[in-house]
Amino acid sequence: MNSLLLLTLITTAIPLGVYLIYILAAITSKPTLIKPLESLPNISIVIPAYNEESVIEDRINNLSEIYPKDRMELIISNDGSLDNTEIIAQKALAKNSLCGRVITHPRSGVNKAINRGINESSNEIVVITGADGLFDENTIPHLITVLLSSNDTGAVSGDIVPMSKGNTIFSRSENAYRSIYGKICIWESKVHSTYCLNGAVVAFKKNASTSLNTKKGADDASMALSVIRNGYRCQYVPSAKFYEYVPYKFNEQRRQKIRRATRLMEATFFNRDVMSSKYGKFGMLIFPLRILMFFVVPTSFFVSILLWTIIIASNDIIYGIGFLAFIAALVIAGSVKTNLISSFIIYQAYLFLGLINMLRDVHVWEPAERD
Repeated sequence: MNSLLLLTLITTAIPLGVYLIYILAAITSKPTLIKPLESLPNISIVIPAYNEESVIEDRINNLSEIYPKDRMELIISNDGSLDNTEIIAQKALAKNSLCGRVITHPRSGVNKAINRGINESSNEIVVITGADGLFDENTIPHLITVLLSSNDTGAVSGDIVPMSKGNTIFSRSENAYRSIYGKICIWESKVHSTYCLNGAVVAFKKNASTSLNTKKGADDASMALSVIRNGYRCQYVPSAKFYEYVPYKFNEQRRQKIRRATRLMEATFFNRDVMSSKYGKFGMLIFPLRILMFFVVPTSFFVSILLWTIIIASNDIIYGIGFLAFIAALVIAGSVKTNLISSFIIYQAYLFLGLINMLRDVHVWEPAERD
């Protein structure tokens, strides 16, 4: 066997091996049944906001309808919005007779906005959510129930339900991605913890977390890793839903997904010391697998495609072109019917581009364009 073929087989085997583990884990994992609390506790809800005038009123109205007003404090952390976010939010709080306030500060990024909101909160249980989406009546109760189910649970996260006005290959890829992502998080939670929290639907105990890194890393992953460092677990609650707007235009989704991938990989890289027996099964199994998923698999996947193309084209260039056309067809097939193969290829591209951008100082955010 020549060295080129051997290298090709190795780079092909790495993605297959990692995702085979995840697929088997997803197939065998079942969510835990939730027994509702008899009495709901006092909570603080923090919404970081930047230029959210088109959605902030609906978001506040939604929250006022799904949790007892006398047990909820709502804080809008306005990160230097250039529109009427602050004014609209203040009016919505007053209209709904909610205990809460808008805190406005110069634009400094989502992590600082969240930190400021948490510092202003007065309750031990804090819910972090986004402006661009909705909860249903079970979201917060289910989050809180699991959070309070054991003393060693420090944070919980729910499921993202994508909503898009379009039905393109890119919006379909999001649906396929979410269909398997949540099952992976369920498995990680049963083993120990998942640290890939969905930042728009997170609840945590204040004493379990520290302030977020304001320069590097996704807010949700940074929070989860701080909770795990402090000796607590992070659990995934699939029945707690956040219905999120998903961009359907290529440029919108590409920008959003690459930004999220970059920040997630930053949080992972700057907490790489968590890969240690000190953190039990999380440090020895879950975290190493995620490192492979984020850093090794995307590079290995695209290198393997390049090498297979070279090998096939060495016999006949038409075959090489045909192979690349086949890969392209797999991606395009996602525009016809949701499937995991096209979604996998698209998300490897997002991760690879996020890896390239990881050294950039990404600490501010733009809301997705809305029609």
